[in-house]
Amino acid sequence: MPHEEKLKIGVLIKRFVSTGGAERYALEITRRLALQHEVHVFAQEWAFQGPENILFHKIPKFVTKPSWLNQILFSYSCSKAIGNTFDIVHSHEKVTQFDVMTIHSPCFRSSITQEKRWWKRMLIWSAVAFSPRKMAWLWLEKKQFTSSTRKKLFVAVSGNVKRDVQANYPLPDACFHIAYPGASRDMRNTGHASMNLKNARAKLGISEDEVVVLFVGTEFRRKGLDALLNGFALIPHSRTKLVVAGGGGGKIKRYMQLAKQLGLSEHVLFLGLVENVKELYAISDAMILPTLSDPWAMAPIEAMLCGLPAAMSSSEYCGAAEYIRGGEALIIRNPRNPHEIAETLSKLMDKDLRAELGRKGQALAEELTWDRTAASTLSAYQEVLRRKRLEQRL
Repeated sequence: MPHEEKLKIGVLIKRFVSTGGAERYALEITRRLALQHEVHVFAQEWAFQGPENILFHKIPKFVTKPSWLNQILFSYSCSKAIGNTFDIVHSHEKVTQFDVMTIHSPCFRSSITQEKRWWKRMLIWSAVAFSPRKMAWLWLEKKQFTSSTRKKLFVAVSGNVKRDVQANYPLPDACFHIAYPGASRDMRNTGHASMNLKNARAKLGISEDEVVVLFVGTEFRRKGLDALLNGFALIPHSRTKLVVAGGGGGKIKRYMQLAKQLGLSEHVLFLGLVENVKELYAISDAMILPTLSDPWAMAPIEAMLCGLPAAMSSSEYCGAAEYIRGGEALIIRNPRNPHEIAETLSKLMDKDLRAELGRKGQALAEELTWDRTAASTLSAYQEVLRRKRLEQRL
């Protein structure tokens, strides 16, 4: 990261921990910014043991549920705690006071505006008036995207997220920076030579000569597991295993039953939550994620970094796909179509194609580092400071 003037930065995040997409993102860039700047984290909880000098400030957690009330109270408490002593206030949460906000997910409003049928939209809007939860999230969202936006910058984790915001709120391109998430370098430390693959596979009931296709995701429905199982049922799978890692949001039994109905019980392994996913990358031959909605999607990029060939939904559904430039991964245009998924799986059975995708994908994933993410974020800070100084001179 280039040398800049030392800044006093306030970071707002409810949970400063290494688990969870937004939380991991916030932790990785914050610790890098702390190498050069004075960084204060305002959080309800944290678990950090790194060498970086980060100052923590406790934001009280008055309630856990409902989540919308906790969010409003967090926003209010942060606005009182940060005062006017920071050069930059950077939020990773829906709050009302900030200079820079990283947007990790699509707008709440999108769940209404994406409905194509006008009468259904009218019904949804009517229901909003009777839902404190929906009204609270819409109020917070409107405040962050419409109040004094001339002085703020939004850092989107992908172009997909940026386009979603602009479809709901009339913000110009000048209000946005994009900072793609990084891929952890330690994923590469678990190369195939670092573990006995034959024994590791045997523990899972997988033979040495079977082709293992990996799916990683917690929300099975949103991540596209329904169509994946139906697509997997359409291809010859006598020497193929589909390994499913993730808790399934408490619905893993439903998907195990679906696999049974499709005659796949012996060919699909449901592992539940897995602490060390990188070991699964090492024993797999390919990775697939036909997600229906993902602002970025870390798993396929991490898999590519490990040298695995990957297949993912198109950029309409998956932010990471917009980074695929020259065939570094297979793109699923319609992740709801089991036949297209079956065609993608059939391509992944080709050993030569897997080797080519693995090489090209790994080279591309090497470009995505957390240092690069932090540098892009710092660039947004400098733009905000430039605008503040310009306003002071007017």
